[in-house]
Amino acid sequence: MTALDRQFVRLRFGALAIPFGLLFWLNSASVPVTILLAGLLAAYNGVATLTIQKKSVPRFTRPMAVLLLVLDHLVVSGWILLFATPSSSLPYLLYALVAAEAVFRFDLWGGIGTSLFFTVGIILFQTSDLGLAISVRDSILRAIPTVAVITGLGAAVRAMNTEIRGTRRRLDQTEQLRNVLGELVGQLDVSRMLYTVIRCGLEILQMDSGAIVLLDEDRGVFTLRAAVHLPEAIEGTAISAGDGIVGRVVRERGFVTLGELPLFDLPALNNAGYSWVFGTPVLLEGKVSGVLHLQTRETERRLTRWEEEALEVLAQQLAVALRNVRLFEETEKRARRLELLNRSIDQMNQKLFEPELLDIMATALTGNLGFAAAQIWLLEQSDGALWRRAGHHTTRNAPPVPGRVERGMGEIGQVAELRVPIVTNDPANHRQLSLNPWMSEEGIHAFAGFPMVIGEQLLGVLAIYHRRPLDRNTIELLTLFAQHAATAIQEAHLFHLATEQTARLGAVNAELERANQHKAEFLANMSHELRTPLNSILGFSQLLLEGDGGILTRDQRQDVDIIAQNGQHLLVLINDLLDISKLEAGKAQLHRGEVEVESLISECVESVSSLAKNKKLELTVTVSAEVGRVFADGPKLKQVLLNLLGNAIKFTETGSVRVTAERQGAELLISVRDTGIGVPLDDAERIFESFQQGQSGISGKYQGTGLGLAISRRLVEMHGGRIWVKSTPGQGSTFTFTIPQRAVPEVIDLTTAA
Repeated sequence: MTALDRQFVRLRFGALAIPFGLLFWLNSASVPVTILLAGLLAAYNGVATLTIQKKSVPRFTRPMAVLLLVLDHLVVSGWILLFATPSSSLPYLLYALVAAEAVFRFDLWGGIGTSLFFTVGIILFQTSDLGLAISVRDSILRAIPTVAVITGLGAAVRAMNTEIRGTRRRLDQTEQLRNVLGELVGQLDVSRMLYTVIRCGLEILQMDSGAIVLLDEDRGVFTLRAAVHLPEAIEGTAISAGDGIVGRVVRERGFVTLGELPLFDLPALNNAGYSWVFGTPVLLEGKVSGVLHLQTRETERRLTRWEEEALEVLAQQLAVALRNVRLFEETEKRARRLELLNRSIDQMNQKLFEPELLDIMATALTGNLGFAAAQIWLLEQSDGALWRRAGHHTTRNAPPVPGRVERGMGEIGQVAELRVPIVTNDPANHRQLSLNPWMSEEGIHAFAGFPMVIGEQLLGVLAIYHRRPLDRNTIELLTLFAQHAATAIQEAHLFHLATEQTARLGAVNAELERANQHKAEFLANMSHELRTPLNSILGFSQLLLEGDGGILTRDQRQDVDIIAQNGQHLLVLINDLLDISKLEAGKAQLHRGEVEVESLISECVESVSSLAKNKKLELTVTVSAEVGRVFADGPKLKQVLLNLLGNAIKFTETGSVRVTAERQGAELLISVRDTGIGVPLDDAERIFESFQQGQSGISGKYQGTGLGLAISRRLVEMHGGRIWVKSTPGQGSTFTFTIPQRAVPEVIDLTTAA
């Protein structure tokens, strides 16, 4: 049953023209009565119009619609009495119009009721001798076909209108759904996203209220994250997945309709008077990560297949939006961790003394990266055992571990023995962990041990304890940290070795070959005798500049600045000695990685640009487009290029210095060309030897130690490349070196022992 639409009000007033038109074509039994009936039609329709406008609704109520139809029948019956003739069928059309209107209001029963009313009216007119010269049989034969045709037509039109309205409603709902899905794209505010989805579902499906429940992965429970028109629901409340809509959807992993108690898993909602609840899962990576449910108090409400699909589409798009938010958060989290990792590595690189270095490693893991406890274990070659050299924790109590562990014993010894990481997010059931009571008390949910290896040499073990499970990104981050830690420890060992070797240079020089006697004496004197007083000079000059000995005059400050600058220059020379000593001793190692060639060249050129500018030299760079990256030790590659650029600028008085980089087969080729004094052919090989210089250096015009090119050759050869010079005296030189391209190894696939 439907009520009269607002449009029928206008049609009713238009129908007032019918009786006045009949007066021109047919004789009326009483013109005043005709006008009276028209006025009556206008009166009760006017009252109906005022009523519908006052209530601001587009439709009449059903009692009002029935009353209007009854009054219409009475008015039409009066017009038939006034205009009916035995030969005219026009009055019957009046009843046909009323029948069609009744069909639009009350479907087929409206037309049937109108036909019966018309037939009964004719019989009453006939039996009451009201002057209607027509038999009952003729009345039925004339009335019923006319009414039946109009009734059928009205029913067809009504069905068509119903279908059109349904299609239009679905189109409006689809457009609304599309707009909401567009809002979800790029949305990062989860709360706003959830409320947008719920309100869209309420508007499209005409529901009373809705809510979204999401899985809290840290707690392992479902929580109510958003609710609209649900005063009984409290956001953040834990929801037990029982027999209500949440539990049913989680178990069935599909669309669920509930019409019997319990409708909800939250007891307070079961008493809210809802008749039906409809829910669909929010699936993330094949797992039910949430539930979207809408509810209504209408007992007869059901969802069509299209409405079910619309609700499922909302849930699917919500899942996509949540996945995008999760990916964005993971990317940001990874970026922050990498930034903290780089900061920790920088701190390690600034420390060369081993005890301080190890403390920084442990502190960086707990402070910068947020782990509960971290330990650094080093392998002692003397007894083959692992000794705990550093540790830091943020727990109430420190991990109760011994200071020494044999290889193969416990989790630390197993990592050292197997030389593979041991990672577990279930320490309570891990057979190799021995700290289960402490882990339970401190809420530790993960352990990770990483071997620190350089080449084939095991240096020690990095141990981590964490309060949350370790994901793959975190494991990869710790793997990188362990690799850099091993490198830093190895460099610390090398530093101590270099220091010890410097102290023993006097004794070692006596045992060197006679051909290297001058080099041994130079190394011993420069590295041992000059470094200690040089450090004192630099230290006291810095104290004077800082005003520790009183305020200096301008001339005094200039003198002290000169002392400090020359001291720094001397320190660079001594460092060159240390580098060549390390290289000749075979202790230097490469730490290869992906190096962006163009960026490295730009940094080097920027470093020496001021020197070239002071001598008014043109400094240019040409890098081929296919150069890309090379697998090499970036800092050592930079050291080679800086040595070549420094020599080119030093030995060039006018003209230019040009750097070029290109590919030749499987090799990277870098050249530094200058327009300087050039190198004689006889010196082309000798200048690459330690402490050797060309004729210009021997003459004393250009100062230097003769180590730069020797160090450069050693570093290039360590990469598997070669270096040479082509020169014409007086016209300039071109120093060229190659670095073989190496395939970058794939990411390490971590295996865990359980």
